[in-house]
Amino acid sequence: MVAKTRRQLAKLALLLLALLLLLAAILLCVFLIPRHHRRPLPPASPPGNASNPDDSIVAFDFSPYLIMYKSGRVHRLDGTARCSAGVDEATGVTSKDVVLDSGTGLAARMYLPPALGSRRRHPVLVFYHGGAFVIESAFTPLYHAYLNGVAAKARVVAVSVEYRLAPEHRLPTAYDDSWRALNWVARNAASGPEPWLRDRGNLSRLFVAGDSAGANIAHNMAMRAGTEVLDGGAAITGLLLLDPYFWGKQPVAGETTDPARRRQYEATWSFICGGRYGIDDPRVDPLSMPASQWQKLACSRVAVTSSGMDDFRPRGLAYAAALNGSGWDGEIEQYETPGERHVYFLDRPKDPNSIKELAFVTGFLTRE
Repeated sequence: MVAKTRRQLAKLALLLLALLLLLAAILLCVFLIPRHHRRPLPPASPPGNASNPDDSIVAFDFSPYLIMYKSGRVHRLDGTARCSAGVDEATGVTSKDVVLDSGTGLAARMYLPPALGSRRRHPVLVFYHGGAFVIESAFTPLYHAYLNGVAAKARVVAVSVEYRLAPEHRLPTAYDDSWRALNWVARNAASGPEPWLRDRGNLSRLFVAGDSAGANIAHNMAMRAGTEVLDGGAAITGLLLLDPYFWGKQPVAGETTDPARRRQYEATWSFICGGRYGIDDPRVDPLSMPASQWQKLACSRVAVTSSGMDDFRPRGLAYAAALNGSGWDGEIEQYETPGERHVYFLDRPKDPNSIKELAFVTGFLTRE
């Protein structure tokens, strides 16, 4: 009887041991497989119209920004979050939203630095956000945080413009919206009724700036101001181009020569403007302008920043060199951050390189 019981216990022990070994094997599979082998699923496309077969056929894939379907439906993959205006606890900057044109929806977010005892007038900064002309907004957390930082450090009254995006509104809509916004700022800083601009802004120190596609817009606004008078006769003091989005048919020194890569940039530009402008058009390739055209750049100071690993870096450097060699009568400053990607400072504002770049931006905006 005792022997039989021992045999049964031995079998039970073996069974338990087998179960433990199986469990251990499962745990090994779960925890020891490298995480980079587990690829996240791509963002799901929002449901389309089941009755329209064109609603699921991709017409243009502009990943990682958006996908446009044959039906015209647009699915944005990034830059769609929004945040409210108000008082920023970290900087003390106050922001508010204003409508510039109710007919088109043209709007802006304004930023006012905290008072430091005296109600002195501040430089006025008109800022155009990036996002390849197709994503992002003046109201996204990314640009809200950046403008809070700039307004606090440089002590400027900032106006971040909410221009309309492609492909729903292809170029030149963004340019036209941006020009109307710049004139609205000039008008209100001169005589109101917008109190932050009328009472706190110093129109004699008007700056126009932007990053990436926004820098492209800022450049085109300064060029347009050379042929069209801004409201009230306002003059742009400085132009600040952060990692500007410029391209062209023929590569400049240091630019990629990969045919597929160049075709991709040419195709996306055509998508943005609906084929209205070629890749050699001065709107996207200022280097295509004759030297005499640079004289129309209506400002007295220009700053161009670049990031070492940015595809747009070589043409940004070439832009500064061309302007410098054109006979344009103004000051040019350049700032480069080696080893960084396109507009890195937006995603990592507390990074040491981002802090240094913000210090450069602050210096450019505050220097008398």
